[in-house]
Amino acid sequence: MALLGNTPDAYGQTWHLPCDDNRLTYQQMIATVSDILGRPCNYRVLKGWQLKVFALANSQVKETLELLPRYQVDNIFVSDKFKQRFPEFAVTSFQAGLKQTLLARDSR
Repeated sequence: MALLGNTPDAYGQTWHLPCDDNRLTYQQMIATVSDILGRPCNYRVLKGWQLKVFALANSQVKETLELLPRYQVDNIFVSDKFKQRFPEFAVTSFQAGLKQTLLARDSR
């Protein structure tokens, strides 16, 4: 965002920040995390009513429940404009970002 803010001809335009074009499903993200960690990541998909029951007892689950409508449709960000204007900007892949996040978590 600093790059956009310091680029005079970027003002007054709509920009999607750069993102990996290799869009992963949630299942693929979990598989990637499993590969990075070298162990299976067990998960379970909850039904809506189950999530509502858990939300009564847990504020973090309640916050998640409030965000669910936004994830009922795909949010696809097209960052071609950014990539063309700033070709030297390195876009982090999902795999690299997940690995960096997990390693940072483990180093605490």
